Amino acid sequence: MYKRLASALGAFALAFSAEGALASCGSAFCVLNTSWATQGVPHEAGTSRLDLHFEYIDQKNLHSGAKKISPADDTEDILEQRTINRNWLATYDYAFTGNWSVSASLPVVSRSHSHTVDPTGAAGGPTFEKWDFNKAGDARVLGYYQFDNEKNPLVSYGLTFGLKLPTGSYKVANADGAVAERMLQPGTGSTDAVVGGYYSAPGFGEDSSWFAQILYQQPVSIKDEYKPGSQLQLNVGYRLPFAGDWQALLQLNGMIKGKDSGANAEPDVSGSRTLFVSPGLAYSITHDVQLYSFVQLPLYRYYNGVQLAVDWAAVAGVTVRF
Repeated sequence: MYKRLASALGAFALAFSAEGALASCGSAFCVLNTSWATQGVPHEAGTSRLDLHFEYIDQKNLHSGAKKISPADDTEDILEQRTINRNWLATYDYAFTGNWSVSASLPVVSRSHSHTVDPTGAAGGPTFEKWDFNKAGDARVLGYYQFDNEKNPLVSYGLTFGLKLPTGSYKVANADGAVAERMLQPGTGSTDAVVGGYYSAPGFGEDSSWFAQILYQQPVSIKDEYKPGSQLQLNVGYRLPFAGDWQALLQLNGMIKGKDSGANAEPDVSGSRTLFVSPGLAYSITHDVQLYSFVQLPLYRYYNGVQLAVDWAAVAGVTVRF
């Protein structure tokens, strides 16, 4: 039973992040837990895991506060139209011991964004602008410490700590030479500290399981007068095996993002509070190779100012242990 649970929990591992990505789907990356270490999978010294997944996030609706608004209701100087994210995220985990492990991830951001400057023509006429780019984003390196629990090895808990590094560009321009605003760039230019904790235990049904994870991210070093808002992320997930090698997956993903600050920031149209539900499926090809997919749907969204929001996002990937 223990080995079967470990294999199935490995299938439950998916990202983000951010760092995966640690940003909400409303800005760049899906808020989903894909970390093997936080989901109770026992890892012996020398064990590695490689995870690769793809995210599709289409932001095409304007939201202000908790409501969807029409373009006619937007009074900002820039009318945001659409942002499409097609992100790849690669994550490599390595267990030094049964207690200590490390995880390194790097995203590749494929982003298309369009907006209209001066949409009412008050300052001389509307100007359409668009960006399309494929760039590496900000890498993340996290360490995990899992506490010993000899009385009940199916229950695991530990601490997470590490850094989000400024590896992505924050000076990407379009064909006309216009540099995109900082929140659209593949990198923030900041170095961020990440701290958190996790807990995983058996569920109510046979071989089922659940986990909870909390992460806090705070910039500690910035560049060019832009400081991204701090982020508090909470993930809760459940796994229920069925039909042999298939598992039904469900996550609740919450994120509180603070406002950006600095001379190159737009604090009035940044920051949010979101809650998503993410049903998914996983299939174990072998004990060490699993496929998975998720659909992420919003339950609650609150955006400062007027921001583009996503109605749904999709994630699909593969995880290999060796």
